[in-house]
Amino acid sequence: MREAPAALLASVDLVALVLFVLVGMRRHHEGTYLSILLRNVIPLVGTWAVVARVLGTYRRPGIGMLLRTWIVAVPIALVLRSLWVGSPTGFGSFLTFLAVGLLFTLLFLLIGRGLVALVTGRGYPRRRRP
Repeated sequence: MREAPAALLASVDLVALVLFVLVGMRRHHEGTYLSILLRNVIPLVGTWAVVARVLGTYRRPGIGMLLRTWIVAVPIALVLRSLWVGSPTGFGSFLTFLAVGLLFTLLFLLIGRGLVALVTGRGYPRRRRP
């Protein structure tokens, strides 16, 4: 079983993260659309890129590397975003924010990877004929 090309996987992951932010923006009404987009995209995509580079996510593509990158990058990005924006405030609110962010970024990333596997035929084991 072969994975899709690294550049395709990296692009799909970044699109998934930006789509996560765009969907999440529906809940935020303060500031301009562009400022809300940037204050959420910059920490998430920037942290993802750094962590992916350090871990070699796209040199050894696979679901395991995706999960390792996700579990390191997303919490760091959400902490950075919260420090930059100043919200959410309070430990309980932040934990809820973190849980929702982790859950939905993973959902978007897995949907993206699933679509790549479906379209390219790479990423899923091939059926063996009897």
